[in-house]
Amino acid sequence: MAHFSENSHRLEKRSVVVTNLDQLVQLQHDHASVYLFHFPGGRTDLDASFSEEAYKKVSRYCDQLNANATVCILTTPPDAARMLPFLEKSLEFKLWVAVKLSPNVYPKQPGKLPEQHGALLVLTRYAGSLRHTKTRIKYTYCPSCGKTTKDYGGKKHTYHAEGTLLSDVWRDIECDPFRDITPIIDRLQDLFGIEPYRSLEVLDLRSCPELVHRQQMEAPTCIQRPATIQNTTVIRSQLLNEDCLTALRAMPDNSVDFCFADPPYNLQKMYNRWNDDMKSIAYFSWCDQWLTELARVLKPGRTLAVVNIPLWAIRHYQHLCAHPDLQFQNWIVWDAMSFPVRLIMPAHYTILCFSKGEPRSLPGLDASTRQKRDSEYLTSLNDLYCLRDTCIVRRARIGAKDHTELYDIWYDIHRLKHNSRRVDHPCQLPPLLMRRLYALFTCSGEMILDCFNGAGTSTLVAQQMKRRYIGIEISAEYDQLARERHEQIGNGKDPFAKNDIVPKSKNSRVDRLPKQMYAVPKKTLQLDVKRITQQLGRLPTREEVKNLSPYPIDYFDNYFVSWGEVCAAARTTGMSELPPEPQRPTTQLSFSFDTL
Repeated sequence: MAHFSENSHRLEKRSVVVTNLDQLVQLQHDHASVYLFHFPGGRTDLDASFSEEAYKKVSRYCDQLNANATVCILTTPPDAARMLPFLEKSLEFKLWVAVKLSPNVYPKQPGKLPEQHGALLVLTRYAGSLRHTKTRIKYTYCPSCGKTTKDYGGKKHTYHAEGTLLSDVWRDIECDPFRDITPIIDRLQDLFGIEPYRSLEVLDLRSCPELVHRQQMEAPTCIQRPATIQNTTVIRSQLLNEDCLTALRAMPDNSVDFCFADPPYNLQKMYNRWNDDMKSIAYFSWCDQWLTELARVLKPGRTLAVVNIPLWAIRHYQHLCAHPDLQFQNWIVWDAMSFPVRLIMPAHYTILCFSKGEPRSLPGLDASTRQKRDSEYLTSLNDLYCLRDTCIVRRARIGAKDHTELYDIWYDIHRLKHNSRRVDHPCQLPPLLMRRLYALFTCSGEMILDCFNGAGTSTLVAQQMKRRYIGIEISAEYDQLARERHEQIGNGKDPFAKNDIVPKSKNSRVDRLPKQMYAVPKKTLQLDVKRITQQLGRLPTREEVKNLSPYPIDYFDNYFVSWGEVCAAARTTGMSELPPEPQRPTTQLSFSFDTL
């Protein structure tokens, strides 16, 4: 099994085939259980748009469940996004899990990004944190170097021997929603194997006529709109230090080939001159306005892409679906890795893609438009392999096939973590993300618009890749920083190169420690705290470490951001990057999972 759940009493599985949603009222629901609704595979946005009554019936059933019940919904992203507002009338949203699908579940279509994931919604009848076991994903090993597929460097002593904590992207298992979802059922039986639960109730809805797949010809004729004439005016590349709505409203219709937005997430991050803690209604009203403007300036057949956390992306999806000129195109999962903040780590972002009318064949996937210099961004690192520089060099030397076809789960692009790659902006996008988006959705010379340009990653990559660009940024400080970085390109320098400047901005509320020389390695101090923990039979206090450690307490105070970091090794077992002897890989390959 690919996971390990601590202290789990495995839930009994009980399955019911539901042939009509009216049957739900006849099912027992007075005891505390976990419920898994298995919706038909392949449900499209069109299917979802006809399913309001079906959603209401599911919601009414959930409203009668035990106060401790947990509800899981396995379906497609468009179906989940349309369904959630109905479910939230009786349930509390907890997680959007992206689940990897078995190969070739959906037939590949020329010029379109292949689908490879489904959505698993997790909701509860109760308020508060989700109750579940501590579940870990077992380590996997690179078939080239034999080490773990993630490089744990000098922090191996702070990880657990059984694996890394579960995240909200499940790539280590696969399922086929049309035929067999056993891997999902297995995981849920262990994940929720705690009191008061005894059973996992699997409700198979694949035979329900209310959820039958609809043909495109059944779509309402009102959404069949004539093609809009494109604006042929050539706009020069430019940076605009303005409010995004003011700048967008001044732009001509149908003038942009690719609209991109990575907006403030309303999560209290420290943006310069931006209130990122707006009330939800005001926040989404503002989002709706700039999304509508992006749709207006977008050329027919071109793509609008929005990055956000899954829950906010659901709200964007609902607004964009209501726009008469837009058509859902792709729901991309960006498994960006994140800092562990709870026992199931929120590791992914949604890249929501809509086209204006019928989308054109994607330039990066169409042999007639694909550019050779963009090809390196249009494959994905095979998740069997590690990212250690020495291993990458060795694989290149021997010609190992360590890349694979690009799907809609992107796990090989990570957030910038090292200060040497950062500038003074708290939420910088990795350049590789923009390179892949531009290579996939645009051609050389086309116009790219980013209405939250920040420190300029979007427009800098556009300039490097020979695209025209418009970057809008309200902060004069960030706008000036972007302009200086564009000047670096003009002077033959790489604006993404390493530097020795420590940025002031942070993507975390934890204070940054000053640069300093360590008289004793941090690992040594953490392992000494582990020794003291074993001696006491519990985690020590600061005073106990002061009395029992041979090292000055000032080292513990000054080298770590918190007492929790001091005790990191004491809370776990430690791990090795090499597998146990009997499992050492030879020619056999295994799946990888690259989260912390």
